[in-house]
Amino acid sequence: MKKNIVFVLAVAAALVVGIVIGKTTFFDHSVSEEKNKTPVDTAMINAEIKFENKYPTYMIAGGRPDIKDRYRYIVDNWYNFRFSVNGTTCTDLNNQIIDINRNNRTDSILKKRIGKNWMEKFEKSVDSLYHIDSLAIHIAENSETVKNAIREKAKTTNAKRYIDYKCYPTTNKNLKIVSVEWTGLIYKDSVMVSFLRAIVDIKSKKVKEIEKIERDGINSFYY
Repeated sequence: MKKNIVFVLAVAAALVVGIVIGKTTFFDHSVSEEKNKTPVDTAMINAEIKFENKYPTYMIAGGRPDIKDRYRYIVDNWYNFRFSVNGTTCTDLNNQIIDINRNNRTDSILKKRIGKNWMEKFEKSVDSLYHIDSLAIHIAENSETVKNAIREKAKTTNAKRYIDYKCYPTTNKNLKIVSVEWTGLIYKDSVMVSFLRAIVDIKSKKVKEIEKIERDGINSFYY
């Protein structure tokens, strides 16, 4: 009988010790996890929220490339919001709901700021800028002066030419820079080179000047 009592007491003592050790280990582990947690930068989060409130994002689904998207990325600054294209055909419903909610929020903000037809105004501005740039490119493309300059450049560059025309602004609203580009070598690398740039007067619809210094077509200008 005494042996049984001693045995039971020993088992009970072992259980108590095990529970105490387990609790201590769990507590130590919890403390360690708490210490290892990355501190939340509330200032950064608040700054991002403030920025999103000031410049809300409006996203559309990606699809075929739209040349006017380039102009939407310019004009959105005029209206103090951020235009964005989702480059993938996302099938994640949760992501789609988040985007729709954000778009609805942006729509609500811009309606208060600009009016119910803010999107129509935005698209009209996009169309206007696109039309002006297209006109500048058309003037440069059909200028005999530019055509002759391209022919002269082609003789010296041994170009396999697919000519690309890009339009950039100046500080004068009536003047545009049309960069004439095709593949060439810079630092032995094959890149798009701006072989010449035509200064186009939109008002008079004439090329005023041609700049012929060759430069990297990608890094030459920023809109």
